[in-house]
Amino acid sequence: MLPRSAMSLLDYVLQSLGKMAFVSGPRQVGKTTLARQYAAQRHGSQYFNWDIVTDQKKLLKTPYFFSEMPGAEHKLVIFDEIHKYARWKNYLKGAYDGFASDYQFLVTGSGRLDLFKKGGDSLLGRYFSVPLFPLTIGELGHRAVSFAQFLHTVASDLPERGDDDHLSQLMVFGGFPEPYVRQEQAFYRLWSAERRTLLIRGDIRDATRIREMSLVEMLAHLIPERVGSPLSYNSLREDLGVAFETVRDWVQVLAQFYYLFHVHPYRARLNRVLRKEAKVYLFDWAELTEPGPRFENLVALHLLKATKTWQAAGEADVGLYYLRDKEKREVDFVITNGRQPACLIEVKLSDPEPSKALWYFQERLEVPFAVQVVSQTGVLKRYRQGKRILWVASADQFLRCLP
Repeated sequence: MLPRSAMSLLDYVLQSLGKMAFVSGPRQVGKTTLARQYAAQRHGSQYFNWDIVTDQKKLLKTPYFFSEMPGAEHKLVIFDEIHKYARWKNYLKGAYDGFASDYQFLVTGSGRLDLFKKGGDSLLGRYFSVPLFPLTIGELGHRAVSFAQFLHTVASDLPERGDDDHLSQLMVFGGFPEPYVRQEQAFYRLWSAERRTLLIRGDIRDATRIREMSLVEMLAHLIPERVGSPLSYNSLREDLGVAFETVRDWVQVLAQFYYLFHVHPYRARLNRVLRKEAKVYLFDWAELTEPGPRFENLVALHLLKATKTWQAAGEADVGLYYLRDKEKREVDFVITNGRQPACLIEVKLSDPEPSKALWYFQERLEVPFAVQVVSQTGVLKRYRQGKRILWVASADQFLRCLP
């Protein structure tokens, strides 16, 4: 299955902008597969993998080996795991500066690629990131939805038909390609345990100076029960028996390696709103056992993927936040456009009546659109207050409006 939004972004970065494309995303999300599928659609390409010893020798012996490729100009060169080469930044800088007029460069790797890009980025101005996320309903339906199209849809009519089969399968098996395609519980459990072990005792151990890897594993086991709530570092510190700064840094490392992601509070033009504590969600929501948090996490990943895709395409300055005040009124997600709230999203497992908090924040912040997403199928209600529109919609229908 081709990830259409990522394919479109690759075309935009490589061909329209003429930059290197850095494909980043969670372990086992399909970055190498994406690169190979993209290359299969192109005339003339060469694949290089640093993990293959013969490829290593080829690069060390003839650094710009790809220039000996026969064929037409603007050929595609794919570098997989190149960040494991000690001098990878300078190498790619030289390749781009010397050959960008004739070659296009696609770079993929694990979560470490984003980590290693930070600090003294000698490649600045030569690349753009192409985020790759787990599968979503829009991806499975082969829909590439722009931000303008999303706003038009919530302003007019949400789809009356949904993708309930896709939603049910995503809820059980998550959005990573291999377990989603296999759809076997036993396979998912084995795959999930191996992925977490390789992530922590492989990627994170090799790229950081953390010694207490067993405690990082414990942290990864503690995070799922805190999904969807403002994260308390003090609570985690007490559970793990480490310093506040240590647990904060470890959570950040888990985010850098795509185990989890943060949703920060929106600093609204209101008094008594939370401004500090972020909520956390997992890239693999199928790890969660309780249906409520799992469903909220699934919606969170869909929204994160949409906002990051729109950002990467340069469509708008969009962001993803949440709202909560000291009276405990909360809206799960806020999509912003240029720091102004464009759409509020509340997630309910089984309540088809509009949330009072959703009405409250939509009115106080004058947000044009709000959506309450529910897990039941066949729910589609529209409410209007002046120019403001509020929907209550089934997840399989609303999530079709996202890329």
